[in-house]
Amino acid sequence: MSDFNNEVIAITGATGGIGRATAELIVQCGGRVVVSDVDASKVSALADKLGENAVGLAVDVTNLADNQAMVDLAEQTFGQLNGVFLNAGIEGQVAPFEQQTDEHWAKVFAVNFHGVRFGIQAALPAIERSGGGSVVMTSSVAGLRGAGGLCPYVASKHALIGLMKSLAIEFGPRGIRVNTLNPGPVDNRMMRSIEEQLNPGHGNEVQQAFTQRIPLGRYVTNEECARTAAFLLSDASSGVSGHTYLVDGGYCAG
Repeated sequence: MSDFNNEVIAITGATGGIGRATAELIVQCGGRVVVSDVDASKVSALADKLGENAVGLAVDVTNLADNQAMVDLAEQTFGQLNGVFLNAGIEGQVAPFEQQTDEHWAKVFAVNFHGVRFGIQAALPAIERSGGGSVVMTSSVAGLRGAGGLCPYVASKHALIGLMKSLAIEFGPRGIRVNTLNPGPVDNRMMRSIEEQLNPGHGNEVQQAFTQRIPLGRYVTNEECARTAAFLLSDASSGVSGHTYLVDGGYCAG
């Protein structure tokens, strides 16, 4: 199990399945967290549940100032920031390429790519002040392969991998590691949305089709993703940078 020794991690998309599970695990392992998401009431409830080693803030990741406020809160409350889990993301509309409007593309990239970029931009000086640390971005198996009907989402997740590899090279000499978490189909809200959009009223059939392509025979869980995220954010992965970490039940093995 990863040990955080009072280190401070900021998490975006923290009230969703993977974000919440990761925040809970980090606190259990001796860390402190700043949890953020767009819904202030959900963020407050999560921070209260996590206790004295957590603080929450409503953050729109598409706004640089909101990302900076998250970082400032970490330093004001806990005196440091050792890492960020840039996990906020949206699936967007499931539709053929020619039906994806400029608005659809812009919305997905604003959250999935620029939201991560802004988070890194805000956190970088603070992580350097703490002596180095870890940046983890949530990409996807969709960052490594295609998926019909999800062009904006897939393109945004591919873009994160390119960003990660470039920043691992740039930030390594500054003591900052950069990696992506790449979940496969996860048993959570986002997959329910994708399933239903792919075949309205028959999402369970889509789930069965996905499951048949997974060697483990099931979707992965939020908690399984959280354990890998926590590993990458902790000193247990001190020599790891510039890589994609799949939690996909073998989905990409074939």
